[in-house]
Amino acid sequence: MNKRLYYKDPYLKEFKGKILEKIRIDGKPAIVLDNTCFYPTSGGQPNDLGYIQNMPIVDVIEDKEKIIHILKEGIEEKCEDTIIGKIDWKRRFDHMQQHSGQHILSAAFEKLWDADTVSFNLGDEICSIDIMKDNITSEEIKKVEELANDIVLKNMPIEVYFVEREKVGKLNLRKLPLQKGKIRIVEVKDFDVCACCGTHCRTTGEIGLIKILKWENRGAKIRIDFLCGKRSLKDYFWKNELIRNISNKLTIKDSELGEVVERMLEEKKDTRKKLREYKEKLQAHEANKLINESILDDNGVKIMKKVFEQKCFQEVRELVQKSINLDDSIVIFAGIKNKGEGAKILFACSKTLKYDINKLIREAGKFIEGRGGGAPNFAQAGGKNVEGIENALNFALEHFQEFVKK
Repeated sequence: MNKRLYYKDPYLKEFKGKILEKIRIDGKPAIVLDNTCFYPTSGGQPNDLGYIQNMPIVDVIEDKEKIIHILKEGIEEKCEDTIIGKIDWKRRFDHMQQHSGQHILSAAFEKLWDADTVSFNLGDEICSIDIMKDNITSEEIKKVEELANDIVLKNMPIEVYFVEREKVGKLNLRKLPLQKGKIRIVEVKDFDVCACCGTHCRTTGEIGLIKILKWENRGAKIRIDFLCGKRSLKDYFWKNELIRNISNKLTIKDSELGEVVERMLEEKKDTRKKLREYKEKLQAHEANKLINESILDDNGVKIMKKVFEQKCFQEVRELVQKSINLDDSIVIFAGIKNKGEGAKILFACSKTLKYDINKLIREAGKFIEGRGGGAPNFAQAGGKNVEGIENALNFALEHFQEFVKK
């Protein structure tokens, strides 16, 4: 079994150790030492990183009672040789802040709302816990944050020690551990006692600000995302800068931002409503103009053939739909030449007419080297031959009466 120096002193940044084994893990060189201060991934906390003999460590894993250090490349030292290990202290202390903060946060949820923590994840950017609770309000979250940060401000000691399994019952743990033998306990004085194998701060003051970012229901559980220490400070920096910049651009106080945004959203909603109304009127005007420009055949059917070059396909589609809704005896053959959209044709007729526009467009689509289809009174096709649009429309104009539904 490796001697775990981080148990005795999580603030140890450098150590000497003797190589016990040199092995390979998934093709990568790895070593086992007689002692180490590198923490392996476990209990929701990621592994430490750093260097052994100036060679970067890419992972630290635990295999039963062994701690295995996986290296970027092999080192020359042999078994029984002494090495020097240096941990990435910035990463270690960040993990200490997040993990100690999680203990306090979980204890606060339990004390205030009887909500047990069932999982913990210490991510590279965001930390999260899952608590057993059906629902939670903003006010309840606020009370948890207040209690957790009160404990931080009191700068209470965080003690770490081992106890025999049979004595665990006297400690009033938040959750009883399953393992046998000696149990490692992390205790926030007069606030929380929990079994844990992770690295922790000496006092709650070192944790810094504990901030809940968001929460969401996940079945019978609630996922809580949070940050502690320097992470929460970094989060505050960019959010404060963003609010300041927006406030300056709107020439308002940051405290007025919420009210102003609400007002702007309402104004936007009203503006969009008016734009829809104007668009409807403009569309109706253009549709009537299209109808008036159509020619009348011997059967009293209005026929419109037109190539649109200034409108996109969706605009033409809406205009054609509006036209056949306004007139019960019109047939429209439309082509769309719009840069970037290729060749498009759209055929439509009033529902009262008995033409099979769908079959007609399949034939006409050959002129634009395309395919299409749709309903009997409204169909479209797209192809790559823009120059064939005019021929497609001419074909439709000459042959559409052959596609009367029998």
